[in-house]
Amino acid sequence: MLYDTHMHTRFSGDSDAWPADMIAAAKKRNLGGICFTDHLDIDYKEEPHRFDLDFEKYWDEMPVIRKKYSSSDFQIGIGIEMGLQPYLAQQHHEILKKYDFDFVIGSVHAINGYDPYYEDFYRNINVRDAYRTYFDQVLENIRAFDEYDTLGHLDYVVRYGLKYFGSPAADCPFEDYKEQIDAILRHLIMHGKSLEVNTGAFRYGMSEPNPSYQIRRYYYDIGGRDITLGADAHEPKDVGIAYEKVIPELKEIGFEYFNVYMDRIPRRVLL
Repeated sequence: MLYDTHMHTRFSGDSDAWPADMIAAAKKRNLGGICFTDHLDIDYKEEPHRFDLDFEKYWDEMPVIRKKYSSSDFQIGIGIEMGLQPYLAQQHHEILKKYDFDFVIGSVHAINGYDPYYEDFYRNINVRDAYRTYFDQVLENIRAFDEYDTLGHLDYVVRYGLKYFGSPAADCPFEDYKEQIDAILRHLIMHGKSLEVNTGAFRYGMSEPNPSYQIRRYYYDIGGRDITLGADAHEPKDVGIAYEKVIPELKEIGFEYFNVYMDRIPRRVLL
């Protein structure tokens, strides 16, 4: 049974989805479970406080939803997607000490404080330098903060480079960034972290998930086996999106399982 362990609801500043509707969509797709991972992006410069998470309300409502809708054949996790920035490491640490999340996605949405989701970001930097800077900051973040379970959408920046500049201008040839990506992947393996396979890229017209096939292939070739699956859905129709395309490819690479985290403990589920 497959799981979708990256999704957003009305607790995230960019979603209006009701948790019950996301659950219904997952069950319709015959998934074995989900994990809610609503956004926390502290000090988000473009839209201040848009991605602040109301922890009190989240923890009032989510356990009730989990109790109501979970069953022996459908599991519901309560997680979080943390937007990493190195100077926030201690603040993130204090949050995770206070709240008992099942699963923590560490994602990098900001380069020098600014999100490449916005076209204005590229007015001050060309695409190639943006990608190099992005990968440098991913490595800086995961060295500064170790309390995540999976690294979210490793090549997130490519999603928006392609959106604004198209192919081939915004392609991301693996060889051009191999040294940086190698350092990131080896850090994950050495520290027992998972690499997320994020199918949300298909919503943006991409032909493969984040990260790319070459990155996933390379991760496997250097010994990486731990992955998580998530569609990054912000509305019910996108729950589990494109799994039917991605799962065969993961198997072809050699992956045999993915991780589902409960109480921050990974459980292997066969692909």
